Amino acid sequence: MREAMALASALDCVLVAVCSRRNSTKDATHLGQELRVATIALDIEDCQDALAPTSAGALVKSSEFEHKTDASDKRNLALLLSRIAGWGRVLLLDDDIFDVNPQHARAAAGLLDRFAAVGFRNVGFPDNSVVCHAFRAIGGPQEQFIGAGGMAVAPTRTRSFFPVNYCGDWFYLVGDAQPPRVAVTGSMRQKKFDPFANVERARGQEFGDCLAEGLFWLLDDQLPLARADHEYWESFLGRRSRFIERLLVRVERVIEDADLKARMVASLSAARDIHAEITADLCTEYVRRWRSDLESWRQLIDDMPTGLGIDRALEHLGLSSVAHRSGA
Repeated sequence: MREAMALASALDCVLVAVCSRRNSTKDATHLGQELRVATIALDIEDCQDALAPTSAGALVKSSEFEHKTDASDKRNLALLLSRIAGWGRVLLLDDDIFDVNPQHARAAAGLLDRFAAVGFRNVGFPDNSVVCHAFRAIGGPQEQFIGAGGMAVAPTRTRSFFPVNYCGDWFYLVGDAQPPRVAVTGSMRQKKFDPFANVERARGQEFGDCLAEGLFWLLDDQLPLARADHEYWESFLGRRSRFIERLLVRVERVIEDADLKARMVASLSAARDIHAEITADLCTEYVRRWRSDLESWRQLIDDMPTGLGIDRALEHLGLSSVAHRSGA
């Protein structure tokens, strides 16, 4: 939070802290007061009425494919609040991102005149799924794509949203254009973590990772997302399954550290097991519902006012009584 507030101070911007779990609105506002940064703090649990439920989320809710995180809710709230306030340029920043240079943030904001979203080059720990981290660990040419952890967006122009799944930011990007027009400028760092510390990370990521990789595979081949039918998903799921199986074999052969190898094998085995439960029918229906949710979201934002300023935006969403403030 100190990193984010230092950046907001350098940019002379308001910082909106959307909090949950151990991060409290009280702590955020106290820190804002200490650092003299204009801060508005909201607890995401107090904001659920402002967010419409989605049919795609309902499809996997309470199932083994449910992605149990509130990141998408926080980002969607940011889009709604910013759009109604009339904020043309917003920087989404996760709490594990740091070292964003203010000049880089200004450059990203400037590029939003030409691009739907602008990210930063991650020079810290790679931002990838467990499966992709394993691929990199055995020497695979694993790249990174921009993500909402550190991404500038134009809330008054975008008509997309973040579905609640792993790689929800990829869905956000293709919601406005296919392929999306994005750019990268400057740099940032993501904090280091052990992707193989808990097999539940791999289990929780596989469905969303599979969906996003499948859709972007089509875009890489310059094919429309409408081609993601039952037959396509049958083929893609088979390729993905074989990829994970080959990774397991390579990890056994290549990784020398016994402890690391055991953790990688356990995580990849968890990804393989949950992947076996994913069906072409499920993928096809999820994408169909996501596209329907996208139309509903567009209707929602089209019916909302814009340019009200932050105070009236909070009031419009019914959040005035739960918003905590500090700073000028």
